Amino acid sequence: MAIQIYPYDITLQRFFSGVNQPSSLYRVNLYSTFVFNGDATTKAAAEVGCTQLPTALGYVQNAQLLTGVVVNQDGNGCMFDANDVSWLATGGNLAAAWALVFNDSTTGDEPVVAIPFGTTKIAPDTTNFPIIWPNGGIIQVTTPNSFP
Repeated sequence: MAIQIYPYDITLQRFFSGVNQPSSLYRVNLYSTFVFNGDATTKAAAEVGCTQLPTALGYVQNAQLLTGVVVNQDGNGCMFDANDVSWLATGGNLAAAWALVFNDSTTGDEPVVAIPFGTTKIAPDTTNFPIIWPNGGIIQVTTPNSFP
C-alpha cells in the first residue's frame, strides 16, 4: 500500500519561497489518534485533538531526528526527502496510527507533513516500526510554467 502524505499549507509556502533548507532540524512523532488541520502553523496547533504515544516501548517523544534531509527548490517545483525512520519495539508491542514530521528549528515547531497509516500499525516486541518514504521524496510538487 502506498504511503499517504498530508502537507501543511505553511510547508508548501515555505518550501516554494526557499525558506526551509536541508540544515533545518526535522523530527517525527507517532500518534494513536490524530486530527489533520492543514491550516496549523505550529506543532501545538497541529496536535489539537491528537494523542502522541507516551515515551515507552522503544518510542521517545520528540526525539526521532530525520537524517539525510534534502530540500530542493527551483522556479516551479520543490522536493523534500529524508532517510527512512524506524523505532525498535522493546518491552512490548509498539502501535501507532499516524505520524507527524515537524521542523524543530523554527519558532513554534512548524508542522511539515502528517502521515496516516490507514489503520493502527503494530510492531511486535523486538521488531522495527518503520516509516518508509516514497521513492520520489516525502513531498514532490511541481506547478506549471503557465496557465491556460
